[in-house]
Amino acid sequence: MRPDMQDVLANTVARCLNHLMLILLPTARRAWGRALVAEQHDITKGRERLTWAAGGILMSVNELMRTLFSDRPAWVAGLVLGIASALVDLHSSTRWPYVILLFAFGVILASWRPKWAWRWTFLLALSLPAVVLVTNNWGPYLVDRFDVFYGLVPATLGAVAGVMLRRVSRWFPHEPIGH
Repeated sequence: MRPDMQDVLANTVARCLNHLMLILLPTARRAWGRALVAEQHDITKGRERLTWAAGGILMSVNELMRTLFSDRPAWVAGLVLGIASALVDLHSSTRWPYVILLFAFGVILASWRPKWAWRWTFLLALSLPAVVLVTNNWGPYLVDRFDVFYGLVPATLGAVAGVMLRRVSRWFPHEPIGH
């Protein structure tokens, strides 16, 4: 490739990485991201600009992961509830207890911690496949192994209901009992 074509390609990829970086950053950090992009205009070589943009992506992903996994009590509770649901499902003759538990636990977690409630959907629903893989106890899923993922639906509905419950509860005044 010619040197000028390499610079054009590197600049194009750097612009894409910059756009992705700004999407990944939490709202409170977007000004930092825009400053990082603005500083790239002083870099004349395409490869250096690409390296700078890749570093911005790396820092953005790091920030996203830190924010995503920062609520340890909720993660531990979600993991315990998900594993408990999975064990109930593997020892039950019907799937209804599992469905009800996932929905209820989704409501609880999403109303407790509504920010990024989709985390709880995946944590709850993927606990069954994790338990099945770790224990190698496929139980009723021995014939159709992809069925272990059916928990995504009730967990999603529960998380949506939990977020909606949290929003609706703001409409009502909260006063201490007994005053």
